[in-house]
Amino acid sequence: MTILYLKIRRWFAGLFLIMALSPMAYSMPDMSKALSSAEFLTTQSKNLKLEIFKGQIILIFFGYTHCPDICPSTLLDISKSMKDLGGDSEKVQPIFISVDYKRDTPEHLETYVKFFDNRILGLTSDKKNLDQITQDFKTQYALLDATSENYLVEHSSNLYVLDQDLQVRRIIPNGLPSSEITKAIKKLLP
Repeated sequence: MTILYLKIRRWFAGLFLIMALSPMAYSMPDMSKALSSAEFLTTQSKNLKLEIFKGQIILIFFGYTHCPDICPSTLLDISKSMKDLGGDSEKVQPIFISVDYKRDTPEHLETYVKFFDNRILGLTSDKKNLDQITQDFKTQYALLDATSENYLVEHSSNLYVLDQDLQVRRIIPNGLPSSEITKAIKKLLP
């Protein structure tokens, strides 16, 4: 091997190591544009944009109220985490975005999320907005046999933790204990 080849190889190895250890190597998407463009419905608002929560830690979960398992267990984990945070929970806005735009009305959503915790905000929107926000979060959903009265909705089961600047800082997969949510939040608290 030539000396030049070894120098180039060492240079690339060093560059790779710097990139791998850099905080930017682990950066997640900036959601500020997505959260300022999509409009959601609540019982109090017909055009809520999530950018209004800038300055708070935001938990976002996509699901639907007729979900038999993942959504209720995730909402219970969010509720437990909010209780574990004590007074720091005031710096957090948990949000449940329903992707079942056919059945989940703002009134139904409000009743559903309040069963788990009064601090969870239940949102829905039309298909166009839901398609855009799920695309921005690189997640998916699908209404299965939506002509049936009791159709199911396939959806991701990740919980997104956003910092005060609307940057995704952690994606928590379903099945981890609520303590993981609490830890992720505590890392972002001032």
